[in-house]
Amino acid sequence: MSEDRPIVAPQPRRNADGTTTVTAIVYTDIRLTCPDWCIVEHGYPHPPAKTEITHRGDPEWALVETPETGPTSLVQVGLVQWPFSDQAQVFLAVETDDGHKEVGPTGARRIAAALRAHADHIDAMAAKLEAIRAGESQ
Repeated sequence: MSEDRPIVAPQPRRNADGTTTVTAIVYTDIRLTCPDWCIVEHGYPHPPAKTEITHRGDPEWALVETPETGPTSLVQVGLVQWPFSDQAQVFLAVETDDGHKEVGPTGARRIAAALRAHADHIDAMAAKLEAIRAGESQ
């Protein structure tokens, strides 16, 4: 990071037409229209590069509560877009053990299919647990 880069970016400005103006690193005001799913206020700790401006949807967690551990989060997904990057389309952001991955519709459907298959496997393992525990109590 450049030493002359300011520590605090100017706050984004809401405009009467519903757009938001963000001051970018080149000290240029960039006016953007947020998609209806964007929850970001577009305040940045440093003026962003234009390609760093990000739209993010509200993240959704798959949550479960088990008798043994209480509430547990399993996976987080949400929409994300960098409207001024060379890949400006909207992606699904998925939090994995490897960090965050951004995927398109095909990748999102493959993840959903894998989660459904894994759910079937977990159901089979639960049945096996029940059988093992039933045998232990005899």
